Amino acid sequence: MQLDTNVVPSEGRSRSVGKTSLFEFFLLIYVTSLALLALDLMDGTSFARDVDDQMREVQIRHLLSIHGRWFDLTLPSLLMPEPYVSPWSRLIDLPYVLITKLLQLFVPLDDAVRYAFYIWPPMMLALLCVLTASLVRRLMGSVHLSGLSFASLLVLMTLLMTIGIAEFAPGRIDHHNAQIVAMMTIMAGLVRWDRVGGAMIGAGSAVSVVIGLECLPFLAAAYAGLVVSYILGTNRANDVLFSASLSMVGTTMAAMAAFIGPAMALSTQCDAFSAPYIFLLIGFSVVLAIGATVARHIPSTPMFRALIVGAPGLLLLGVAAFLFRPCAGGPYGIIDPLSRELWFDRIWQERSILYFYENGQFDLLTVVAVTTCSAVFALPMIAAKLRRGEVGPLIAFCMAVTALALTFLTTRNIRFPIALIPPFVPAAVAELVRSRRLTTEWRMTGLAIIAVLVGFAWPRLVVAPTVRTFDAVDYMAFDECKDQDLGVLKTVAPARIALPQGLALPVLLALPDGFSIGAAPFHRASPGMKRMFEAFRSSDPDIRRKALSPFDYVAVCRFPLVADAKEAPLYAALAAGRSWPGLERVPSPTRTNFQLFRIDHEKLQ
Repeated sequence: MQLDTNVVPSEGRSRSVGKTSLFEFFLLIYVTSLALLALDLMDGTSFARDVDDQMREVQIRHLLSIHGRWFDLTLPSLLMPEPYVSPWSRLIDLPYVLITKLLQLFVPLDDAVRYAFYIWPPMMLALLCVLTASLVRRLMGSVHLSGLSFASLLVLMTLLMTIGIAEFAPGRIDHHNAQIVAMMTIMAGLVRWDRVGGAMIGAGSAVSVVIGLECLPFLAAAYAGLVVSYILGTNRANDVLFSASLSMVGTTMAAMAAFIGPAMALSTQCDAFSAPYIFLLIGFSVVLAIGATVARHIPSTPMFRALIVGAPGLLLLGVAAFLFRPCAGGPYGIIDPLSRELWFDRIWQERSILYFYENGQFDLLTVVAVTTCSAVFALPMIAAKLRRGEVGPLIAFCMAVTALALTFLTTRNIRFPIALIPPFVPAAVAELVRSRRLTTEWRMTGLAIIAVLVGFAWPRLVVAPTVRTFDAVDYMAFDECKDQDLGVLKTVAPARIALPQGLALPVLLALPDGFSIGAAPFHRASPGMKRMFEAFRSSDPDIRRKALSPFDYVAVCRFPLVADAKEAPLYAALAAGRSWPGLERVPSPTRTNFQLFRIDHEKLQ
C-alpha cells in the first residue's frame, strides 16, 4: 500500500480525508462487507449461523401464529414440563415481523418469514457501516492520502472485521449483530464527544441492555471513562454525560413500554431486561444527570464532583443489591448442577483462549492475534489524540480493548473485539503518515507488536494438544436428523415428546400444532435438560420412569457411532436402532433416521 505523506495535496495524487464524504466511506466499507458475506455463503451455509438462530426463528414464528402475543414470551412447544419463557427481546423480533407483514401482501406466510430473515441482517449491516464510516472519518481527521491508499485502508479494515461482519449474513437472525450495532453507536458517539454523541451513547447503551446482558462489561468501561472525564473536568464532559443520561432514561422507558410491558417491567428476571436493570439504568442516569447539572452551575473541584456522583451511586448499588438479591448468582444461576456439568461446561464458547491451543483452532487464534496487534498499533494514535485534548477516542478504545480482554477469558466474546478494534487501524495509519517519520513511540509500538506475536506463539510450545474423545452425552448434543423426514409426527395425535437436546431445534421447527418437546440447549431450559439426561443416561428404571412420566413419546435419531450402553443405556439402545421395554415404535411413512416411540408407562423399564 502506497502512502502519500505530503502535507499539501498534489492535484490528482492525494486529497484530505476530512473532505471525503461520509457516503464514500460508507460505500467502500459496505461493498467490501457484502463481498465478504458472498464469499462466506458460497458453500450455502453461514460461518456464524448456530442454534441461537433456530431458537429465534421458533420465537418469531410463534409470534406470527394465531397463538402469538406481543408481551407473552412463552413458547408452548417447549414444556419441561413447565412452559419455557424466553428471555429474548421483542426488539430483535420487531423488524422481522414488520418485514414479514409487508411481504405477506405478495407471498405466503412461510415465504415471507424466510425472505425477512434474508433481508434484515444485510440492512442492519448497512447501519453498522454508516456508524463505522462516521467513526473512522472523525478519527482520521484531515490527513492527505492518495485515493488508492484511502480505499486500501478501508478494505483492510473491513477484512480485519470479517468475523464481526459474518454476524450480518442473510439468515443470521441471532441478536449479536444488533449488539454490535449498539456498541458501534456508543463508540461513534464517544468519538463525536458532543451532545449528539452523548445521545448516541445513552441510546446505544440502553438498547444493548434491552437486547441482552453480554455487553454490560463494555458499557461499564464506557461509563467509567465518562465519569472519570466528568470528575477531572474534561472539556464538554458535562454536556456529553448529561445528554447520555437523558437519552438513556428516554430509551429505557420507551423500550419498557414497547417491548416488555408493565408486568415484566416489575418482575425480577436476572437474565433479561426487567426491574433490576431498569432500576439501575434509570437510577444511575438520574444520578449522573444531576451531577452534570450541579457541576455546570456551581464551580467545583474534582473531589466535589466525585462525591456528588459517587455517594448516591454507591447508595443506589446498595439498594439494588438488597431489592434484587436473587440476581447475586448472575444470569446463569438457574442452571442446575447436572445440566451445568453435562451441557454448559462443555460449550467451547464458555472457555478461555487456551481452548484454541488445546484443540488446534489456529485460524481463530490468528484472528485474535491480529486483532491484538491492531489494538497495539492504534496506541500511538490514541495517545496523540489525548495530547490534543480528545478524550472520546480513548474511552471508545477502552471499550473495544475490554471486549478483547474478555475474549481471552471467555471466547464467546470473540465477535465483539473483531468488530470494534479494526476501525482504529486507518486512523493509526493516518497518524503515522501525519508524523512523517518513525518516532521512538512508533518503534516501541513495533517492538510491542513483536512481543504480542511471541506471546501468542509461546503457549503453542507448552500447551499440549487435547485428544478429544466423544461420549454419549456429546452424541446426544449432535443433530443427526438434518434433512431427515419427520413426517411420522403427522401420523399421531398432538402429544409431548422427550428427546436429546441436539434434536430439539430441528424438531421444534417441524412440530405440528399442539405438540411440545421437553428440552432445548438453552439455560432457561435446564430443568428440561436435567430430565432428559436422567431419562437417557440413568441405569435406574425408577429415575427413568419419573423423568419420562410427563411425556407421551420418545424421539431419537439413529446415530452412526456406538454409544456406551453403561453410560447412557436408553440412548445407546435407541440410537443404534434397537427397541426398549415399554417403548413402542411408531412406523414412519417414509424411510428416515428419525425414530418415534410411544411410551407405555406401565411397562417402561
